Amino acid sequence: MSAEQAKPEFSRPVAVSRIGSNGLSMEIKAEPHEREALAQRLDLMSLDRLEATLAFREKADGVVLEGHLTAKLAQRCVVSLQPVPVRIEEDFTQYFSENAPSDAELMQRAMEEGLDFFAEAEDEEIPDPIVNGRIDAGEAVVQQLAMLLDPYPRLPDAELPARRRGVTLNGEDEPLAKANPFAELAGKIQK
Repeated sequence: MSAEQAKPEFSRPVAVSRIGSNGLSMEIKAEPHEREALAQRLDLMSLDRLEATLAFREKADGVVLEGHLTAKLAQRCVVSLQPVPVRIEEDFTQYFSENAPSDAELMQRAMEEGLDFFAEAEDEEIPDPIVNGRIDAGEAVVQQLAMLLDPYPRLPDAELPARRRGVTLNGEDEPLAKANPFAELAGKIQK
């Protein structure tokens, strides 16, 4: 099974036809086996809670998803490798459309317009695709969670244990003095 065909760990498909003019609200919660699989996918030490309150509404060219995400997890400290407890409470909005560009189309556009395209694209609200008339609400929540994770989690009191020449640590202003390996030789030659 290829990565594109792999089933998401926390899949909650929503048929767009169910949304209607009044919208659709729902609450979703990851089960223990789903949280375990997501912790592995997101390189977390643990994922003790993941749930979201979601509201879908139609818009002219697709669907708007407004949600509130709650998560309790532990990431690995980049210094000590100990658990860094994290609690996330975050609102988010995501757009979906049948006409959303594919990943290949986005990459082609980036190749033509340069890397600045990605910075400019944030203003355009590029929608995520509606696939076969469905939106995977669970995967949308997981993507939001992934964006909210600290890429370099660190415990407040974690310090690097070793000092090396030429390296500053934990707020020091100047590096340790460099030893000149030729200074000793120069002293011997002058004698």
